[in-house]
Amino acid sequence: MNSDPFFLSAVNPVATVDQRELEGTAIGLLARPEMQRARAIATVLWRNVMTYPAADQMDRFANAIDEYVFYYALRAANGDACYPKVLRIMAPQAHSFGRDVPGSRWGGDSPDFIYRVVPVEHGGRYEIHGRPGCAEVPSVTYSLGGNVAAPQTLAVLDSLDMNFGPDGSFTVTLDSEPAGGRSNHLQIKPGADHLLIRDALGDWLNQAPYFLRVQRLDAPTRAPLSEEALAQQAARSVMDAMYYTYYCTQSGNGQPPNALRVPVSSGAFGGMATQWGTKGNIVLEDDEAMVVVANAAGALFRNSMLCDQFSMSLNYWSRTGSLNMTQMAADDDGRFTYVIAHEDPGVHNWLDTGGLRRTIYGHRWQAFARSGPTETPTIAARVVKFKDLAAALPPGVRPIDAGGRREQIAARQAGFKRRFIES
Repeated sequence: MNSDPFFLSAVNPVATVDQRELEGTAIGLLARPEMQRARAIATVLWRNVMTYPAADQMDRFANAIDEYVFYYALRAANGDACYPKVLRIMAPQAHSFGRDVPGSRWGGDSPDFIYRVVPVEHGGRYEIHGRPGCAEVPSVTYSLGGNVAAPQTLAVLDSLDMNFGPDGSFTVTLDSEPAGGRSNHLQIKPGADHLLIRDALGDWLNQAPYFLRVQRLDAPTRAPLSEEALAQQAARSVMDAMYYTYYCTQSGNGQPPNALRVPVSSGAFGGMATQWGTKGNIVLEDDEAMVVVANAAGALFRNSMLCDQFSMSLNYWSRTGSLNMTQMAADDDGRFTYVIAHEDPGVHNWLDTGGLRRTIYGHRWQAFARSGPTETPTIAARVVKFKDLAAALPPGVRPIDAGGRREQIAARQAGFKRRFIES
């Protein structure tokens, strides 16, 4: 597949002709009067509800609006189900294909996921063709969703349940009919309008998402949507999505300080039904730290991460603001202890706040064996004085020195850069 001119990089399956084209279309939509007006209104409304609760992080507000608006510009650019493409979304800002591309993060994006979206519609017939992008492939979920502005998960296909060819290639079929013996199939029911694909990268240096292409099997019933129609679609989503996005933000910020929710499946509120998770509103003074202890519960993929008050991931490429199951170190007893702190605690599993007094904490467990978790996902946390941290840690927590931390950060930066390689 590397010889296919559609793919512009042998090591980065996201670098495609379609990605380059759609990012350009989305950037163009930002200048449309429909989007300018929607952005202005969204900015006023968001400022009204966030200026007080996020007073100490309002220096991050402009970027949060930039990414929120560009996310919906991207979704509209690839919003025509008659002419579907595969598009990466929810990535930080980057210099890509010779231009500066805005970020598109929102709602607690995972640093470990490569998010891609394909538009679909009831009555259409589609195939997703894929091949591995690395030797040790990531776990992947294919989620049929409805309502771009307030996502609803309508069906999920997990890579653990799929059939693959000897070379790891596969085809996922999507249409309005039941599977009828087709193992890699999703039925498009009324209300479904997109397929969200999440490749969960545990090893940033050696894993890559799948090479993907989409094909609509039945002939399109009309010409492609005009730029005006796309801009109207994007502007409408910017306005309609404010309520759900505010919920996502407040589902962390609205909790009592430093109390983590009991882990539950995230399918009930638009997330992956095959994922368990928890959130917390973390508030730490300069002299405090939080000790978090969680189990693995048999999940093949896990991560632990921090967001700012706008539910946007911190700069995880240059700080340990997130850790996945490959990056984190187990305690001697098999559990995992993390320290959330403003300064380096000398512990391998440091979740770096970047100096933010308030952060939103999230922990995911996903990709369980088909029999389910081997034990119920559990997590507990307590705040201690930073000076008392050593005494508060459970026995068997792995330490790290300054040199080890530099290596840890360097590996993160190298792995992150691979996501934007173009050739």
